[in-house]
Amino acid sequence: MEPNYVSADGMIAGTRNFGDTAVLYIQEWGPRILAAAVILLIGYLVAKAAKWGVAALVNKTPLARHAHRHSGVPEAAGRHPKSVGAQVGDAAFWIIILIALVLAAQPLGLAASTSPIGRMLNGFGAAIPRIIGAGLIFFVGYIVASVAKKAIEAVLTAARTEQMAERIGMAKADPTTLPRMVGGIVFALIIIPVAIAALDQLNIRAISDPATAMLRIILDSIPHVIAAAIILALAYVIGRFASQLLVQFLSSTGFDRTIAALGIFPSASTSPAPGVPATSAGAPATPAIVPSKLIGNAVFAAIVIFGLMEAFRQLNFAYGSQMMAEILTLLGSVIFGAVIIAAAVAIAKLVASVVRASGGANAELTAKIVQVAIIVLGTAIGLRFMGLADDIINLAFGLLLGAIAVAFALAFGLGGRDAAARTVQKLAGSTGTEQIPPQMSSTLRPGAGTPPTQGPQS
Repeated sequence: MEPNYVSADGMIAGTRNFGDTAVLYIQEWGPRILAAAVILLIGYLVAKAAKWGVAALVNKTPLARHAHRHSGVPEAAGRHPKSVGAQVGDAAFWIIILIALVLAAQPLGLAASTSPIGRMLNGFGAAIPRIIGAGLIFFVGYIVASVAKKAIEAVLTAARTEQMAERIGMAKADPTTLPRMVGGIVFALIIIPVAIAALDQLNIRAISDPATAMLRIILDSIPHVIAAAIILALAYVIGRFASQLLVQFLSSTGFDRTIAALGIFPSASTSPAPGVPATSAGAPATPAIVPSKLIGNAVFAAIVIFGLMEAFRQLNFAYGSQMMAEILTLLGSVIFGAVIIAAAVAIAKLVASVVRASGGANAELTAKIVQVAIIVLGTAIGLRFMGLADDIINLAFGLLLGAIAVAFALAFGLGGRDAAARTVQKLAGSTGTEQIPPQMSSTLRPGAGTPPTQGPQS
């Protein structure tokens, strides 16, 4: 069998065909590859520029500076790897690179392979305007809210509101406390609607709907909170004013001296001068019970409790409002019961003094008994008006009256034996019956012994 030799013409023809095919491939894929390379190069350059620009822009925002202070990043950390701007810039860099890869795959005919990434990027691209719009809305709103807060704080500080608060009786505090509080309320009233508008701009219902509903609840509750705070402040101011006015009126009319004369409060005296405690010669100062101040404090407490009840009602806190109403009712009952007890003490002292002035062998003892009885009766009535364990009070009062009745009966029975014997003898003499023997009568006298036993008569 002869060997199969390739001729020179065949080799030339094959080489020409290969060259033609290579030229065709180069003509077809060369521009595509070049276009993809140019797209990748442009994408890389754009990504680097975007990374630098985004990092510099984000690091200049107040939120980024605040985050840097709390994370330990230096203030002048423009390109620090841990800065907020650097991290956001890295995210922008890789997003642009991904977009460049998807675009570079188009000339190479790899659109089918990159279609999922393309759809994702298309959705992200459609969301970018909404994100930018939401960011701009929130940024502008934040600036407006911050400016309004600073303006309110400056106006209230210049108006010296802390001095006005001290004049109406509030405790002295930091001069910037009230302006900061009002400024914070104004800031919240502005920034919450702005946040709602920004979330609506995002149009991401899974996030925006719950967040918007929560912010609307907070926004709707702010007027109620402000109304409750105003009610409490007015209740405090009115309570302080009414308390001081009542104390001055009662002191000027001699109410404290009258109560001290009645002896209801043993240590009660007239109202001392402010800051000057009542002292005796060489004795340490002891605070006296001033009835007018007690009444003023009770009036102040009642007004503040009423304010709390209305404040809870403004906040739609029914349980708190009901609790304050019950406390106010109980406070009224306690005050009325205390007035009854105090009146009983005063009446008891007056009646006892009248009994002592009448004279008599047992005037002092009778006066003590009458005084204690009136005080016990008034205390029982006062406690009943307070509503403190009516059954126990009724039982104790009944037992006390029963004990007094038994003691009176025993005292009368044991102390009136001689009178009883004489009465029986008179009755026996008037009816003609036999008189009581003297020895039997002697047994009825106090201190008499047992009568002697008589023997049988003959």
